[in-house]
Amino acid sequence: MSPFKLAAAELRRFRGHPIRTLALVAIMLIPLVYGGLYLWFAWNPYGKLDQMPVAVVNEDTGASVDVNGETQQINGGDQLVDQLKEDRIFDWQFVSANKAAQGLKDGDYYMVITVPEDFSTHLASLSGTDPEQATVEFDLNDANGYVAGIMASTVEAELRNQINTAVYVTFATTIFGDLAQLNQGLNDAADGAAELADGAATAQTGAGDLESGLGDLTAGAQQVADGASQVSDGVDQAVDVAQPVVQTLADNWTQIQTGASSAADLADRADTDLDTVYATLCTDNPDADADACTRLQTFITDADGANTDIQNANDQIQSTSTDTLDQASEDLTTLQTGAADVADGASQVATAAATAESGAGDLADGLTDLHDGAATLASKLATAAESVPSTNPADDADNAEAYGSPVAVSEQNLNPAETYGRGLAPFFIAIALWVFGLMAYLVLSTVNQRALAGPLRSVPIAVGGWLPGAFLGVLSAIVLYLAVELGLGLNPKDALDTVGLSILVILTFTAMAHLFKLAFGTAGSLLLVVLLMLQLTSAGGLYPVETTPRFFQALHPLLPMSYVVDALRVTISGGETSHVVKALVILAVYLVGALALSSLVVAARRRWKPDSLNEPLQV
Repeated sequence: MSPFKLAAAELRRFRGHPIRTLALVAIMLIPLVYGGLYLWFAWNPYGKLDQMPVAVVNEDTGASVDVNGETQQINGGDQLVDQLKEDRIFDWQFVSANKAAQGLKDGDYYMVITVPEDFSTHLASLSGTDPEQATVEFDLNDANGYVAGIMASTVEAELRNQINTAVYVTFATTIFGDLAQLNQGLNDAADGAAELADGAATAQTGAGDLESGLGDLTAGAQQVADGASQVSDGVDQAVDVAQPVVQTLADNWTQIQTGASSAADLADRADTDLDTVYATLCTDNPDADADACTRLQTFITDADGANTDIQNANDQIQSTSTDTLDQASEDLTTLQTGAADVADGASQVATAAATAESGAGDLADGLTDLHDGAATLASKLATAAESVPSTNPADDADNAEAYGSPVAVSEQNLNPAETYGRGLAPFFIAIALWVFGLMAYLVLSTVNQRALAGPLRSVPIAVGGWLPGAFLGVLSAIVLYLAVELGLGLNPKDALDTVGLSILVILTFTAMAHLFKLAFGTAGSLLLVVLLMLQLTSAGGLYPVETTPRFFQALHPLLPMSYVVDALRVTISGGETSHVVKALVILAVYLVGALALSSLVVAARRRWKPDSLNEPLQV
């Protein structure tokens, strides 16, 4: 007879009677009842914190502050209450102090948040020379559930953000007064700075045009300066040549006049003498040669013309005084000086134009800096206006995270579990499958007694005793997976690996349960319970194993559930495949080892002793 026939024979014992059939069904549903129900109720408790009643007591009486010479009333408690109403972290209950205290005592509230009456007074002191720290009281009662207090503390950071934001808004009010007016003023200033930037940009363009025009003027002025310098040089050369001549004429002018007068007299006498000669040779001489007289008359005519010119020149020389020549000398000197002055002036104009061009460049650069500065000022003022706290509680509640915690911590999770239940699923699936093995052999027989007395070998008998539990266990593991997947949305990263690993786990756990029950009977069930407790505390399913006592740290690598939890975390949330491979090897060793030891136990029980006739205690 094969092990499978022995398993079928064991399962046929439960036919024909509804109670026996229901017993098998109940055993198969144990993992679902244990693991499924637990994961169901604990799947996402932190996602429903807004259903936890928390009392808020506002006893703040407000405070008066002096803002720019005006008295202003502030109330940080009201600011905080308005923000909490807009952010339903918990199920806020805004009640009196007495009702809150009684409710916390009776278990109606899991926490009480109290804003004391001097809250705003202490906040107002922040603007003075003797600041005092304001306080907000958190009251818990572990008698209402220690875990509830832990859950409340998980959102304490968000509560602190809301409180800090209320403080921030109130404190800003004490410093700046009406925040709406401050915001409007900053926006107006930002608009003015933007207009200044636009005007500077226009002026910058004009300065650029001015610089370009002055560049052209500089080039032209330089050309004029160069020409004037050349003219001055030419005048200098001309004066240098003419000045000595004029001066010499002035110095010898009297002698020149005397000589000119003498030359005029000589020319006049020569003209008279020629007339006398003509009269003697031609007019008074009838035998005169006509051609010779004609030529003589022509010469005399020319001599008369020359005499006329000499007389005119003499008249001009005689009419010119040395004062005229001195004035001419002075005029030449003045011309020379003027030409030099013109050259110097033209050079100065060119230099001034170049300086103006450089100044225009500096003006353009300065206007560029002015434009950039005005643009930066406009941007900063706009940013400052945006940073002024809103007076709207809804906006303050939304901005609480930024105001309360200006620096964010960027967190990255390589393989996020996403929900509380999904993170604990590996642990409770492993427990549920172990509990199945514990319960299965309270109903199923560990060995077929007829086969034990027959000729069949011990190994088939041992395997045949284990197979019914293994078969029902596989069905229960599949049912558990489907319930958690379809009912709760387990959504493992690798569904096939999760199912396959669960099947190997249930095969291993049922083999171990079969071994303990086969070897120790009722005591084996107790040992399985003890082993369950040891695995619960050493598997690292709830807390990191490093945080547990050394005893449990030593047990951690020795027990199979440690590897099951580790591998299921990988198949459900993701991680290193090596963890799954390691778990498969360890579970396979436990499975083969358990079946081998069961075979040895079966072989030992086939040796009949007198004690074997006494029926042991059965459960």
